[in-house]
Formats: sequence, structure tokens, C-alpha cells
Amino acid sequence: MTPAYFKTILREIWRSKARFCSILIIIFLGVAFYTGIRATGPDMSQAATRYYRTQRLATNSVQSTLGLTTADLKAVNQHAGVTAQAVRYLDLTQLNNNRVVRVTELPTTQKLDRLTVTSGRLPRRANEIVLDAQARRLQPQLKVGGTYRIASTAAQNRQLTRRTFTIVGFVNSPRYVENVDRGVTTVGKGTLDYLAYVRPGTLKSRVITRLDVNFQNLRHVTPYSARYKKLNRANTQRLKTWLAPQARQRQGQLQTQATAKLAPLKRQVAALSQQLPATSPVLTKLTAKLRAAQAQVTAIPRPTYLYTDRTDNPGYTEYHENTQRVVALATVFPLFFIAIAALICLTTMTRMVEELRLQMGTLKALGYGNAAVGSEFMLYGGLAALLGTGLGVLFGVNFFPRFIAQAYGSMYNLPAIQVQYLWGDIGVALAIALACTLGSAWVVLRVDLRSLPTQLLQPKAPKAGKTLWLERWTGLWRRLSFNHKITLRNLLRYKQRLFMTVLGIAGCMAMMITGFGLKDSIGDISTKQFNDLWHYDAIVTRSGAETAGQRQALRQPANYRRSLTLKSSQVTVKQAGVAEQTVTLGVPQTPRQLNRFVTLRDRQTQRNYRLTDHGAIIDEKLAKLTHVKVGDTLALKAAGQTTRHVKVAAIAENYINHFVYLSPRYYRQVFHTAPTYNSNFVQLNHSGEAAGNAYANRLLKQAGIVNVTLMQTERQTNFKMFDSMNLVVLIFVISAGALALVVLYNLTNINVSERIRELSTIKVLGFYDNEVTLYIFRENLILTVLGILVGCLLGDGLHAYILQTAETNALMFSPGIHPVSYLYAAALTLVFSLLVMGIMHVKLKQVNMLDALKSVD
Repeated sequence: MTPAYFKTILREIWRSKARFCSILIIIFLGVAFYTGIRATGPDMSQAATRYYRTQRLATNSVQSTLGLTTADLKAVNQHAGVTAQAVRYLDLTQLNNNRVVRVTELPTTQKLDRLTVTSGRLPRRANEIVLDAQARRLQPQLKVGGTYRIASTAAQNRQLTRRTFTIVGFVNSPRYVENVDRGVTTVGKGTLDYLAYVRPGTLKSRVITRLDVNFQNLRHVTPYSARYKKLNRANTQRLKTWLAPQARQRQGQLQTQATAKLAPLKRQVAALSQQLPATSPVLTKLTAKLRAAQAQVTAIPRPTYLYTDRTDNPGYTEYHENTQRVVALATVFPLFFIAIAALICLTTMTRMVEELRLQMGTLKALGYGNAAVGSEFMLYGGLAALLGTGLGVLFGVNFFPRFIAQAYGSMYNLPAIQVQYLWGDIGVALAIALACTLGSAWVVLRVDLRSLPTQLLQPKAPKAGKTLWLERWTGLWRRLSFNHKITLRNLLRYKQRLFMTVLGIAGCMAMMITGFGLKDSIGDISTKQFNDLWHYDAIVTRSGAETAGQRQALRQPANYRRSLTLKSSQVTVKQAGVAEQTVTLGVPQTPRQLNRFVTLRDRQTQRNYRLTDHGAIIDEKLAKLTHVKVGDTLALKAAGQTTRHVKVAAIAENYINHFVYLSPRYYRQVFHTAPTYNSNFVQLNHSGEAAGNAYANRLLKQAGIVNVTLMQTERQTNFKMFDSMNLVVLIFVISAGALALVVLYNLTNINVSERIRELSTIKVLGFYDNEVTLYIFRENLILTVLGILVGCLLGDGLHAYILQTAETNALMFSPGIHPVSYLYAAALTLVFSLLVMGIMHVKLKQVNMLDALKSVD
């Protein structure tokens, strides 16, 4: 390549800088989306891995039905490559603030599960306490330096050496990466609200509640990987082997302790047997009492050890699932961009080759070979691809992961991500970009490079006109004006441009519909769940069956309207390939009243269901996760019980969490015991925050009422995280809008460039500037409307796919898109079309008609 030829290439880039920049921007958008979103999943996973490793998150945990001892701790710690840490905690219900709290003693040295201090410091004295950061979100009045008082039931209060503390800090625990969920408990409503950490010695019981274990062979293994899971299974089996002998020893220890407590009674019986006859009533009664106690000692069971791992920690598995959903999204949206980029590049390069036919013919006539002649187009497209890829990688990798991680940041307690450049994906993006530009250039050039110089030096023959099928519809064709006929002829004559424009606009329209549709699906959850499906304002939880005093306290306040008595407990559903799901089991005392408090209906047909004695009603999301349908059985496991199976009688609409409703008779049939009605759904006359809190505080003063959950508070807490997801929606709309603008400009610019002689001719014939613009605008408007219609269909499918991949296990998005969202997307597309035509109008006014009409001869 000679310097002069190279200068020619540079002049061509500068002369057609608008076209060059449009190709560059298309490549930039596609590469930025591809590399950025592809990097988001690995970046989020890396942030979690780094956090787990830094905070030394335990790989396994062990609990026992009879508590753990230092002997159990030694049995694990004596093995090489293992670190075990004893944890003592007490779950209690705070009657003064309506929260279920886990009070945990902090080890003197945190070997495992190291806390992250978000504000303040860790406790140093016995009267100091640090709280889970979730506590401050639930109770904003809690501050560093404030007083924290534990006020629970008398039995729970007696298990603490002190109950008043000074708050010295707020922390996050690596065991609870999820922002809201703190796991289940057997206290109060069955779920924990937050955690509190105190100094050793605060709890009177010295029984170890849980052993946290860390295996060194997993330290440098990536969590969630197949290798990690394989090693973890082997480690769990080793734990079971080490602790198997401890069960017998623990049973013997407990029996020895219980026998020692019988010593006074034995001495009393022995003394009386020497003083009284064997038939004495007093001696007989004491002897019977001693025998019964000895029988109880003998009946002390061997403890059962419960083994868990990280997958049982709230949020651990869900976070990984979210990263995988982001990865899944990375295979969808870039495809739209890349497909559109390929179409636009093909159109652009086709136009460029047609414009430079004379130059190609001249170069070939001067003796330049095909490689030299084609190199101009290859360099033109290759340079646009390289610059677009470079800028796209820099922007995408640094922007999208941080933006999306920030959106998910409201859901998880994890540190900020560190961006990483995935060179494999960057290489793929570069290859695709080069394929779009160089491939398009080659497709267009392969015909013209075979042509002779004499053929290239002549203008290309215009496409032959054909009779349109509309012309045969003479009744309609006669009524069309001249301009309308010209518009229809031009549209159907240049079919390639028609399809390119329609598909380009349709892709952008689909992206915008998906963005607005996601906003609808997220926003509808609140309205449908709390207004259409749940019709109660409070959930009252008792320690047992309802007493007369509790019933009176429940119904006495003026704010009370009605209530439903039911059994409510937490059960789990675990199935291979799906994370363990926590499910609320509800058994209403009067099933026919349930529909006044909860709407159970089919989401699609809106058919209402009623609870019967022939099966359970479960939520739709749980049915999808477990792959069950009406007539199948579902396995439920309650704490401390064996797995039970229920028949699915109906699947009901639901969006938040999971439920299983059984009738009292069917519950007795499945669990072989009568239900204990420990809860009430309550409807209030006034459900505002102040009125609800007053009602809850009054109820909590009644003995046996352990918790009151206000639905207004739950609504605010659960949906704060949805606000951040609007940021993700904003990405879709802005990116799609930018793409639509570039596509419309590029295609319109090509359309004008191709027909500049035609437009100049009609200007010479007397058309005004506005009429010339409308000449083009009518075609663009029709193509835009067609693109909008096709985009609506594509948007529906893309929206459905996104919902399927973006849902969490405990959440189901509303699948519908509001009609106004289609209008918003269509209006934006039309605005972009008008904006482009405004730019083109200015350009058309500046066209030099004489230059445009010069013959190439």
C-alpha cells in the first residue's frame, strides 16, 4: 500500500465520518453490553469468594438435639486440617419491640465467621452489645451509644446474666449475606428478625448450641464449583464419622447427670425403708416416684447430630443463583445488539461500496490488485471495529458490573466488586465485531472485485421497477395520491432496506418494552400481593392454643374488625437441584372463612379455590421450583419430625414467599396429630403504621402472645429492595434508546445518500424543503410503525424470558405488561424517528443540487 493510497483511505474516513462513527457506536454498544454483562456474574462471584475467604466463613456446622459439649469440640479439633469453633446463642422474642432476636456470645478470638463492623466497634465489656445491621433498618431509633434492653418472657429472661446493654456498633455476619432473611427458629413467629452479639458469660447455659467447622482443603477452592461440592460431601462424611462415638458418650453423660440428681431421693427412700414398713403409703409413693425417675433416666435418648453447610445459610445459594441469572442475561441482550450491528454494518458497507465504485474501477484500471482495492474497505471497517471494541470494553467492564452490583447491593451484605477483564470474552467480542465489519465488507466486495474496470467505471443500473400487487387493487390505487403511490413503490422496491429498518427498530422496541415490562412486573408484586391476595393487616403468633384472655385481648380494641384462627408453622421443602425452600404451613380452624383473609385463585383463569379435605393448596412458584402439578405429592419436613407427603389439590397465585394450606382434617390425616392453633390473621379498621403499632403493643402485653407482625411494616421492608431494581430497568431503556437512535439515523442517512439524485431532481422540479423531507419521512414513518408492531411481539417473548431467568426462589414476578408500557416504548421510538428526521431535514436543505445531479460520465 502506497502512502498516497493510505492518505486516500484516511480522507474517506474523514469525508464519511458520520457513517464511520455510526459503525463505531454500533460496535461500541454491542461490545459494551456483551463484555460488561458477561463480566458482571464473575465479578459478583469473585466478590463473594473474596468475602467468604477473608471473613473465614465456616464450611460446615453441627448441631445436636441434646446440645453439644467441649468433648464434641475436641473430637473435631483433634484432626489436622480442621478448625472448629463453639457457638452459644439464645433465640428470644423481644416483647418491647416486637422482634425475634438471636443473642449470640462472641468468642474471645473469632476463628471463624468473623464479623464485619459497619459502624462503631466490637464489644469489650460485659455490658456492651453489637447488633446486626438489619436491626437498624428495622428499628431506626437504634444508634451507637444508645441503650438496648432485652425484655422477653420470664423463662427466657432467666437464661441471661444481664439484660441491659450499651450499643457499641453494628455488624454484618458472613453467615447471613442476604439483607433481610436471618433464618428460621422455634421461637415466636418462626423466623429471626436480626442478631445481637454479646461478650462470653452473658448466657447462663454453658451447653454449646452449634459447632462451626472449617476444612482447610476448601480454603482455595472456588465456592459453588463442582469440585467444592464434591470435597464438601466428603468432609461432611468425615464429620459424621468423628462424631458418631460422641452420641453414645453424650447419652451416658446425660444419664449420669440425671442419676446424680436422684441421689437425694434415693437416700430418702433408703432412710424411710429402715424406719417404715414396706406397705407404708409414704414409702410406697416415694418408691414409685424413684422408679418413674429412674425410668426417665433410662429413656434419655441418644442425641441426633444435625449437619449443615453453607448452602443452608440464608442468601448463600440465592446469591449464586442471581449471579447465574446475570450470566444467562448476558447471552440474550448482546445477541440483539450484535444481530442489529451486523445488519447495520452490512447495509452501511453495501452503501459505501456503491458510492466508491468509480474509485474501485479507477484503481483497478491503474493496475491495483483486488487485495489492494479491497483493503480500503477492510481497513475502514476494521478500524471502526477495533476502536469500537476498545472503547466498548473500557466502558462496559467498568460500568455495567458496578451498576448491576449496586442494584443487587440492597439485597446482600457483600463488599463492592472489583472489576476484572475476561480476556476470553473480550476476544469473542472482538471477533464478532470484526466479523460484523470485515465480514460485511467481504460479502459486499466479493461480487464487485470480480467485475472489470469498465463495468465499475459505469454507474450501477437502477433496480428494475415492478408492478405492485396493490396496483392490481384498482379501486384502492386510484384513490391514492401521487406522493402516497411513490412512497409505497419505494418501500416495496427496496426490500432489503425495508427488512433492515423494520428488524432494527423492532429489536430496539423489544428492548424498551422489556425494560418497561420489568418495571411493571416488579411494581405489580406489591399491589397484587398486599391488595388483591392478602386481606389481613396483622399476624398474631402465640406460644400455644388460644386462651380466653388472649381471645378477649385480640378482639377488644376498637380498631379490631375480624380475625381467623389458624395453625402457622415453618416447614422446609428440599429437592435435588433446588435450594431448600422455607414454606409457611397454614391450617385454618374454619376453612370456609379462609377466603375472607386470603384470596386463593388461579392466576390465569382467576378461578377461586376453596380448601377441602382432599389435599393441599400450594403457591405457584413453589410448584414451579419442585416441578409438581395438581394431583402430585409434595414432601414437607417440620422441625424435629419426619418427612410428610401431601397431595396437591390446587396451585394458587402468589408472588412473595411460599405457603401450603391444609384443612384441619387433612392435617390430622397427614401428621397423625391435631393442629395447635397458634396464630391469627387479623383485619383492622385502620391499618396505618401508628394504629397498627398501638394494636400490636397492646397485644404483646398479654401473656402467651409472642409476636405481632404488621403487614404495613412487612410491605415497606420487603419492597425497599425493589426500588434498586429500577436501576437495572433504566439500563435497558437507555441502552435500547441509544441503539434505536443510532439505527434510525444510520438507516435514514443511507436512505438519503442512496437517493440524493432522486431528491435533488424533485427539488429542481419545484418541491419545497418541507415536501422533500416528507418525501423521505413518510417512508420512515411507515417502517417505524411496522418495526413497532414487530417489536411488540419480540418484546413479549424477551420479557417472558427475562422474568424466567431473573426471578429468585422466593419471588415470582407478575408476568403481565401494562398497555401504557407499549405506548411509552412506541412513543420513544417515534420521538427518535422525528429527531432523526429533524437532523435529516437540515442536511437536505444544504444539499447542492447541481453537484448531486452531475453525471458520473
